[in-house]
Amino acid sequence: MNETARMITAALAAAVSFLLLFLVLHWNLLVCILLAVGVYFGLFLFLKPSRKIAGIDVETMEGGEELKKLLDDAKIDLADMARAIREIQDPAVQKDAGTLHQTGQGILNYLQENPDKIKLARRFFTYYLDTAARLLNRYVEFQNTGLRSGEVTEILVRTGEALPVLNRAFERQFTRLMEGELMDVEADIELLKSTLKMEGGQ
Repeated sequence: MNETARMITAALAAAVSFLLLFLVLHWNLLVCILLAVGVYFGLFLFLKPSRKIAGIDVETMEGGEELKKLLDDAKIDLADMARAIREIQDPAVQKDAGTLHQTGQGILNYLQENPDKIKLARRFFTYYLDTAARLLNRYVEFQNTGLRSGEVTEILVRTGEALPVLNRAFERQFTRLMEGELMDVEADIELLKSTLKMEGGQ
């Protein structure tokens, strides 16, 4: 619920409370006004949308507003990509674009669960993901013109060729973000091997 809707809802509830208490129940005017004001502010705060990342309130996180904006912008870029993918007519390009979107969505899902790593992905958000969305949208625009001039065809081909390259950049970013988890798994595997070896020796 946006700010205006919250204000209107709270004001209506306060007005109804005042009229009910004053006109129907005939309570004291001052008491009715105070209670109506209380209803307004109470409901206004209650209707405040929950802004959380991984269950943590944005307001309590260091740089929380900036992190939330990065995530929100990423969701918009991914939605733009999804719309463009549905319109792409070339099956091979559509497949590569779908893979790119899937990788991007995987990174976003991971970061939503690991907000402490969002700052490490700033370049992914502000450059790579934004570039991917812009490329796919421009591809669809050129495709839909119906022009098949040398220049347009070359742009379509070059864009299609750029998608796997961009996906590899996405995958490198994802791997970099997960370095800690990958090292933990490797350590667990080595420990398991050592344990099995010792038990086998016994």
